Amino acid sequence: MFEFNFEVNEPNSSDAGESPFDKPKLDQNRVDHQDGKQIDWYQAEQMEPTEEVLNSLDLYELNAKDLSIGSIEIRHLIAGFLLEDIKANNDEDNDGDIKKSEETHSDLIAGVYEGGAKVWECTDDLLLFLSKTFDQSYWKNKLVLDLGCGSGLLGIYALKSGAKVDFQDYNKDVLHKITIPNVLLNCKEELTDDEKMKLLKADSNFYAGDWSHFAKLTQNLEKYDIILTSETIYNIDNQQKLLDTCKSRLKPDGNVLIAAKSHYFGVGGGLEQFIDVVKCGKVFEVKKLWQADDNLKRGIIELKFQ
Repeated sequence: MFEFNFEVNEPNSSDAGESPFDKPKLDQNRVDHQDGKQIDWYQAEQMEPTEEVLNSLDLYELNAKDLSIGSIEIRHLIAGFLLEDIKANNDEDNDGDIKKSEETHSDLIAGVYEGGAKVWECTDDLLLFLSKTFDQSYWKNKLVLDLGCGSGLLGIYALKSGAKVDFQDYNKDVLHKITIPNVLLNCKEELTDDEKMKLLKADSNFYAGDWSHFAKLTQNLEKYDIILTSETIYNIDNQQKLLDTCKSRLKPDGNVLIAAKSHYFGVGGGLEQFIDVVKCGKVFEVKKLWQADDNLKRGIIELKFQ
């Protein structure tokens, strides 16, 4: 059964896992209180790829694996290596959010860490759906947002299919140590390091911080044709923040694709409950696109402006 508060996977275990989030109690404001403690949400900021990532690329290559999605091959870091490396790394530049989550054996620390170091099941569901539903020509000239990107696999798929993609995650160290390395791992091997960096900066932007602050930070930039997001509706108190961000950053004729579980035990969020929230908001129309009939039901929905 899908439950919360799990033991962290050992390095040789599968990258994919059920979403084992502790129970948070959050609201839409930057400052909140949980168990008597104040929560200060991270402000949004744009992240720049660094030379440090390029210098570690050979090591990343040795600790990466390939994922085949239709005709697209995605290369990404092995979670076990990644988490062990982060826990062992004591450099001062490491913000430490991932390390804190590993040390406390929790995939969610309210206001600190949002589970971005692992690849969850619904990401695989959405990747397969994209490969079966859209041919590569669909992505050409599209501007895509991978919202709550974590490892960035959804965005990398769109990027390799011809789109320009922005990646957003709550945690800076997720972007720096996971997302950006994964994007670089999928550049053509024949490119020089300088060419890879130029391509990265030309086709993608990387943003860290809270969703509402991200929407404000990017409010004057071009809006997105497609927003992709997976396993981001588990917390009921953050769902409106997600919808407000989509409302702010989506083009009038754009669409949002959301993959999630039917229920997140211990939190209360889930796909059916989220659909009710969407309908009550009267901003988006919602359409069910796919549903798994496993013991733990999962689904994919589409949002478009009414």
